[in-house]
Amino acid sequence: MKNGKARILVVEDDNLFLWTLMHFLEKEGYEVVPAASGEKAFEMLQERSFDIVISDFHLPGFNGKELIKRVKSVQPATKTVLITAYQPEEVGKEEESTLNAYLNKPIELGNLRKVLRELMA
Repeated sequence: MKNGKARILVVEDDNLFLWTLMHFLEKEGYEVVPAASGEKAFEMLQERSFDIVISDFHLPGFNGKELIKRVKSVQPATKTVLITAYQPEEVGKEEESTLNAYLNKPIELGNLRKVLRELMA
């Protein structure tokens, strides 16, 4: 965290949803960095640290599950949030140990706010 702001990497391939999340998170006082694919996000994770990674499940290239595994391999302390329209059992049980939060689409921004505050507490 620099300047008291948590740095969040948001990984989403839907430009409108990405913009909405970024705008909301910046208004909440977070430093937000966007990525449109798992590969791009992983490159960024190797260059700088993040407090939280928020990732969509379906992404071009490797999916959000794979990204979260890779996040934990390079930045074990980084908190991870997966956003998906799928049910938790479809996402898979193996992620429970690496995933800090799970939100269903369409997400309610109030729920996202609550989850982020809990993760940063």
